[in-house]
Amino acid sequence: MSASRIEKPVVSVIVEGYNESRDLGKAVNTIEALQRQDFPTDQVEIILMGSADQVKEWRAIYGQHTPFWGVQAVEAEGLSYLHLKNRGAEFASAEILAFTDSDVYPHRTWLSSLVEGIRGGGDVSIGLSLFKRATDWEWNRATRLAAASITWGWVVGNAVDPQRNLPMPVGFMDHNFGLRAETFRRHRYNTKFGRLCGAPLLTQSFLDGGERLVLQPHQRVTHYFSWFYWLKGLHFRYGYEVFMLRRLNKHYPNQWIAHMTIFEPVMTMIWHILLDIPRWFRVSRLLEVHPVRRVVLLPLVVGMSCLARTMEMAGMYCTMVSPEAMRRWAESV
Repeated sequence: MSASRIEKPVVSVIVEGYNESRDLGKAVNTIEALQRQDFPTDQVEIILMGSADQVKEWRAIYGQHTPFWGVQAVEAEGLSYLHLKNRGAEFASAEILAFTDSDVYPHRTWLSSLVEGIRGGGDVSIGLSLFKRATDWEWNRATRLAAASITWGWVVGNAVDPQRNLPMPVGFMDHNFGLRAETFRRHRYNTKFGRLCGAPLLTQSFLDGGERLVLQPHQRVTHYFSWFYWLKGLHFRYGYEVFMLRRLNKHYPNQWIAHMTIFEPVMTMIWHILLDIPRWFRVSRLLEVHPVRRVVLLPLVVGMSCLARTMEMAGMYCTMVSPEAMRRWAESV
């Protein structure tokens, strides 16, 4: 590291190796994307959290020459997904923390938008998540736009922030948010349920504590996508998480659905499909999709929504039949 570096970095980026360990992506690709940011790399600290083997590889790559303020590779053998994030924040030197995953490729404007969101008065800065195909980082294809809106678009609320003329976020994705370090010290991930339900429960903690959540449309990342992973690894698992969240968080929307007993999964599926339609228009507008293309792609969005929400329904029924087996499976994905 250069002797002339600034005393403290502006932002510390925590990257955990959990998803890399499941062959969903490589942390080196995430770091490559962070090197290409339009934000000064010498103001960025990277904290890599992983197994002994991962740390050995990272130190060999980044131990000598790095354009960043600094790179720490920290061994955290056996820690779960959310534990890695909590632990990684403890090593941060900056007053702004940014969280992403080892199967995620941050867009060029990710860090600058995130820091702008915090410096502009936000306590938590939230971005948009997209999907890439298996062989490249292109995200603007029709099926991947539809999949991203269905899976990640829920973070965009329908209320508008009058100070910013942008939608108010109602949550965040674990792989795409930033916040003040002092905010994270007050609101850490709840790890009681393993890797599950982390973001919604932390969001509720933020809201209960009066923290200000802001949406930054250019704080974008691209996430690994395959049809099998999208349907089973994400939406089948979400069936378990939605079922649990209705019972863990009294503020979770549409609590009345929990009283439908055996029909709860069916009502959830129908309700989520109906929500996906206006959500598509909110998300696609923020992504600057042409208005004509938004309308043309609507049948695809509805069809893919039916597919994804059917998988959630199946996951919810499996949870009702065998909750402990579903919990173990969901934590292992």
